[in-house]
Amino acid sequence: MKQTKIASLLAITVLFFVSSCEKWKDQPAQNLGLSNKYCNVPTAINYNVGFPGIEDNSTCIYPSTPFAGNYSFRDSIYNNANELVIGDSIHFTITVRDSCRFSLQNFCSNVNSLKFTANRYYRAEADSIIGAGTQLMCRIQDTLSGRMEYRNTDSSLYLEWAIVSDTATNWHKGRAYKK
Repeated sequence: MKQTKIASLLAITVLFFVSSCEKWKDQPAQNLGLSNKYCNVPTAINYNVGFPGIEDNSTCIYPSTPFAGNYSFRDSIYNNANELVIGDSIHFTITVRDSCRFSLQNFCSNVNSLKFTANRYYRAEADSIIGAGTQLMCRIQDTLSGRMEYRNTDSSLYLEWAIVSDTATNWHKGRAYKK
């Protein structure tokens, strides 16, 4: 008898709670009045700039984008003793290959392009084609390794490349400016 009373009391309690429950309804989204757009792609330079706001990935700036353009470069070539060997003016073009990679044309007359990979910190490294971190340069005997840094304030590039050839190692250093 005692078990029947406990079971009845339990059944009444469960019935009371079940009958008082109703299906959950989502509240309407709160309009925060945000109108600024932001990029939500983690590899982009401006990832989450402007958050919170409206996600719009068409506002993204990818690492290779700032490098693109035509440049005028005062090339300074140094030897192993860090002596200036020659200075020359060069005009070259950088074209975007994808979000992180770009090609540099017209640096050498007989090479189609030099290839680089950029990161979101405005730095680019020479892509590895031969060996560790080097690629062919102007002659078949030359290999290039090095980096470039883009400066957003004046749209310039700082280049620092090591060119290893069959006769010597030379360094190209200098700043290139967008035309």
